[in-house]
Amino acid sequence: MSRSAEYKPRLAIYCLLVVFATTFLLYAGGFTTSIGAGMVFPDWPRSNGSFNPEGWLEDQAMMAEHGHRLLGATIGLLTLGLSIWVWMVDSRKWMRVLTIGALVAVVLQGLLGGFRVLFNSLQFAMIHGCLAQLFLCILVSIAAGQSSWWYRDLLIPERNQSSANSVKRLGLIVCGLIFIQLIVGAIMRHSGAGLAIPTFPLTPEGGLLPETWSFRIGIHFAHRAMALVIFLTYLYWSTRILTSSSLDKRIKSIGWIGILLLFTQVSLGAMIIWTFRSPVPTTVHMLVGAFLLATSWLITFFQFNPMLKQAAVQQPVDSESIDFSEVTTRKSQP
Repeated sequence: MSRSAEYKPRLAIYCLLVVFATTFLLYAGGFTTSIGAGMVFPDWPRSNGSFNPEGWLEDQAMMAEHGHRLLGATIGLLTLGLSIWVWMVDSRKWMRVLTIGALVAVVLQGLLGGFRVLFNSLQFAMIHGCLAQLFLCILVSIAAGQSSWWYRDLLIPERNQSSANSVKRLGLIVCGLIFIQLIVGAIMRHSGAGLAIPTFPLTPEGGLLPETWSFRIGIHFAHRAMALVIFLTYLYWSTRILTSSSLDKRIKSIGWIGILLLFTQVSLGAMIIWTFRSPVPTTVHMLVGAFLLATSWLITFFQFNPMLKQAAVQQPVDSESIDFSEVTTRKSQP
């Protein structure tokens, strides 16, 4: 292994710092949307013509939006530093591509946020929210690739290779379903359809299906139906992970975290309805959805570790399978 492909503790810690800081940015963006403060400032990149608008710390809406902008700029600088650091010490092409992707994503996120304000466009707001989830997954991929786990020899016996591939394919499907759900959720939030069906789990008429339909009711119902599909699929995938003999125990521990996030997400979804879309549970619901996607992607991304393929080919010798008596007999023969 070349020196550039060695584990670098300080870089790994910095990657985790960037991921951790990004979660605050996601919460700030979600809270801004939850309280309807996205257009509290009509200009961009300044806020009311200033980078430190008067009274922004005393007004909740101004604090949410301007704080979101400041956090966005901070994450942009942290991502730039991450990209430079990786290019200086890590020669792996896929890792460099990821850092470029992160840098492009964070710049595009800033522009989309600005276009949302300048054009007062809900479409830009929806795209801005969905890209934030992809940006988080890119950062998680970089952090995973720089972690000490990535460099460990994780052996997969050849007989379990098909099972590992099946878990990986299911992981990609789960991540795709969650991302589609995030898109549906973004459309629902920005269309003001969060309470289009104001009761849970049944409709106001006491049934599973609404008696009347509209776009807002339809997108809300699609979000609920998709949640059920993801819930069942995720439980099946998690069972495959936890019972697999081909996965490292650390991956299984992340699987347990995913299950916890799944049940938390369902509970928060119900709480949004029961609290008539209170800003805090609404925002946390969005944030936990991002965590669920990132956790699912982390598990799946680890299955693409090239070290796994090397380990599958270079199997360790099992001393119990050697007949030492036969070896001794052969040595005694002239």
